[in-house]
Amino acid sequence: MKKPARKNAFDNEYKVVIYFIAVALLMLCIKGCGGGGSTSTANTGPVSDDSTSEETTPPPTDNSVETGFTSLSEVTLSADGPGTPDNTYERIEAVFAEGSIEAPDLFEGDHTDTPHIVEDTDDIVGDHFVFLAHRDLDFNNGVQSDRQRNEIKSYDKSDNKVLGFKDETMQFEWYFHVSSEMSLTSKFSHFFQLKARNDSEDDSNGNDDQPVITLSAVEKDSSGKELQVRHSTGNNPDGTRTDDVYLVKTNWSDIADEWVHVFVQSTFSEEGTFKMVLTRLRDDAVIIDVDESNIDMWRGVSEEDFIRPKWGIYRSTAEIEKLRADEEQVRFADFVVRKGTPD
Repeated sequence: MKKPARKNAFDNEYKVVIYFIAVALLMLCIKGCGGGGSTSTANTGPVSDDSTSEETTPPPTDNSVETGFTSLSEVTLSADGPGTPDNTYERIEAVFAEGSIEAPDLFEGDHTDTPHIVEDTDDIVGDHFVFLAHRDLDFNNGVQSDRQRNEIKSYDKSDNKVLGFKDETMQFEWYFHVSSEMSLTSKFSHFFQLKARNDSEDDSNGNDDQPVITLSAVEKDSSGKELQVRHSTGNNPDGTRTDDVYLVKTNWSDIADEWVHVFVQSTFSEEGTFKMVLTRLRDDAVIIDVDESNIDMWRGVSEEDFIRPKWGIYRSTAEIEKLRADEEQVRFADFVVRKGTPD
């Protein structure tokens, strides 16, 4: 009986030796194939040879705060997925204050039987807002005119964190998507504005009639569809309007059917600064890169005056025959508003 016992012990010892030799050989193979080194990341889970595994969509490009800026406050607005319109509007007003939505369904005599800001989701940016426009049904805050509006904004009832006062520096970020099928005219279709609030009729420093900055699009017979960034100095001292200055023009096709990230930084002064960068998420291509210094970014005449952002779709219907009757959709995601100091 003892011999078999010794034989089993030998077998066990032999198996242990073989096991450690096999492990050592395996480690040498791994190291020889580049698997060693202190900077490598080990995969401790099971190895799969399933070549049909689902490919995941990469997250949006991170184009957040530039270097050279110290953030003192940050306010964000993000969608939380398809839901009831009341929840969407409450979400927006919780950030920009009650009354910050200028949608046709909120004004008597306008297109009140359908919500004009809804929520959707996709695999690129996730949950986002969809702003709707209807050629034959939507007006301008309840007024039938040559334009229609569906926007969100900050204004005098909003928190000071989302208002730009004299000499303050602010950043704005968001994601933006438009369709290649969207119809444009030779007039204007604004998607973002920096507007002045100036209660005075004094034109000595311009006024708040014209936006200081617009991200806009047009279609002209000579150049086709264009995406534009415009700057306006407001009115002349005699009350006559000044012409817009085009800071950049680019092909509409560069952003159509694509999610883009928009970054804006501005100092609101008579000799201020303005930066705007549009980056296409699919390939990180920079579509617009504006960097202006000594640019007039202030229209105020008192300490109560300010600059405020607006997003959505605000378009002319003066050439209504050029606009398609189909519902237009403009998509926005993940608004960020910061105040800070340039370093």
